[in-house]
Amino acid sequence: MKRFLLLLLPLVFLLSACGGKPEASAVPMPTDGGDEAQIQLDPNDPLTGFLDLRQLPEETAAAASQALALTSQDNDVQATLQKAVGDAGLLYLTLEVTYPDRVDLSDAPQQLQDNLVLAEGTITDPGQMPDTSFSDGCHITCQGSQVSEHTINLLFTVSCDPPLLTPGKEVTLLYRDHLGQSAHLFSWTLQTEAPARQAELVRQDGTVVGSADLSLFSAHLTFQDAALAQLTAAQLQETFAFLDESGQALPSFQAAAVHQEESALSLTAQSFVPTLPDQIHAVQLGDQTIQVRSDGQTS
Repeated sequence: MKRFLLLLLPLVFLLSACGGKPEASAVPMPTDGGDEAQIQLDPNDPLTGFLDLRQLPEETAAAASQALALTSQDNDVQATLQKAVGDAGLLYLTLEVTYPDRVDLSDAPQQLQDNLVLAEGTITDPGQMPDTSFSDGCHITCQGSQVSEHTINLLFTVSCDPPLLTPGKEVTLLYRDHLGQSAHLFSWTLQTEAPARQAELVRQDGTVVGSADLSLFSAHLTFQDAALAQLTAAQLQETFAFLDESGQALPSFQAAAVHQEESALSLTAQSFVPTLPDQIHAVQLGDQTIQVRSDGQTS
């Protein structure tokens, strides 16, 4: 029997689905600060309060960031796609939208469920955009905050499995804004990249039980292990952690989604304090500590 669980992080309570499919069963996940802890957005730069890049080498953070400053105007609504931060599997985009006086922003938080689609290639006509992002290979969520009487800032999170947002690829983002009855297209060439690592997951007795794809911003782990596959959502929430060389838990990743079968477990994690992949030496799940052993590395 297959089971799919979406383990929602605290900040997901601030999110609205943007053109994506509704997800399955949701389970809130506490942070180190307790159940009430939430990550607050900086009104002027949504990424500042959401993603902490301060632990990264300056050149690594710079390579993962791309200034865009792409502007679109439609029906007196101006939208500026400011920047992108991320890698091929997980990309954050910030958008500033300024409305004319006739638009009432008092209901903006309830109307963020706008149609967002990211497609490969340069597209100049909204009518030519596909219905789903990368043929449904990517999922987009958004959150936002009002920064002035007529302006809101939006933060989009684009997650792709398998990683599709590779440097050099031309992409187009369509943002259909229901508040201002406008549509905005942004096209650019992806330049964001970050260190990535492929690894084997190995028990202490040397048995290989799975594989991992690790990056600064996300991790995907697959286990062929009946004991791990039987862990409950609560056990996964309470015990999942990446460990450094000394066995201490790294604060960077939290589990986001789990797919379980009778003898297999697939887990996706998201990082809000990005850590270099080569600093991850083990993963804790349930009462098991699984070693992370490199079988290759790319940058």
